[in-house]
Amino acid sequence: MSNGKFVCIMFEKVQTLCDSIKNYFNIGYREAINLLYNLKLYEALEDEETKMWYYSNYDLFRMFLEERNTGSYTVYGG
Repeated sequence: MSNGKFVCIMFEKVQTLCDSIKNYFNIGYREAINLLYNLKLYEALEDEETKMWYYSNYDLFRMFLEERNTGSYTVYGG
């Protein structure tokens, strides 16, 4: 995939995931994005080779909550 397409997909995925975080915790967007950026999940999402961007927002949010609570996340099926 071209870098431009990946950047567009990443922007959409991160924004949607941050909206879910923001609404779930009733916090501001900046705080939500900081919570996401500090997790391994974001590193994996940022790496095009992991194909994490294939996952739905629901699955990514579940992985976010799991990593936040346990320190790691589980990838199911896909």
